[in-house]
Amino acid sequence: MATRIAWAGIAAALSFAGAVRAAGDAATMPEMRKCVAERDDARRLACFDAAMARLDALPPAAPPPTPEEKFGARGDLRRDIERPSQPAEQELDKLEGAVAAVAMRPGGGLIVTLDNGQVWQQLATGEAFRLEVGDRVTLKPGVMGSFFLVGPRHRSIKVKRIK
Repeated sequence: MATRIAWAGIAAALSFAGAVRAAGDAATMPEMRKCVAERDDARRLACFDAAMARLDALPPAAPPPTPEEKFGARGDLRRDIERPSQPAEQELDKLEGAVAAVAMRPGGGLIVTLDNGQVWQQLATGEAFRLEVGDRVTLKPGVMGSFFLVGPRHRSIKVKRIK
């Protein structure tokens, strides 16, 4: 009977370990390990109850990013936005928005900031492409992770997301 309860305590500690790491409370893990080592059933239960009370007092986790926030993010930017513990969500096939700011790069090419805060950089600098603040644009995925920004005159440029 005591062995069965000990295994139940170990299983509970392991299941709480993911929650502890997600919450970022490094101080709780050593306390849980102490709980697992406790031989007395009542003390072990009280130890886990105290550790859980501290976990419940932590602030809630941030909400998962929306498909719009993830659209166009690749590599390091994608890893910064996503959290590994969240389930996979539906991805967008296009993103529409308004131009909030337009800047020129020193070597040519546009840097476009959308109304949702995303920043996109023109890749091919030889193309003449006019955009103004307030223009409605559509971003569409291309092949092999590329993206195209389609302007109000139905012309497009190849872009990559930088923020």
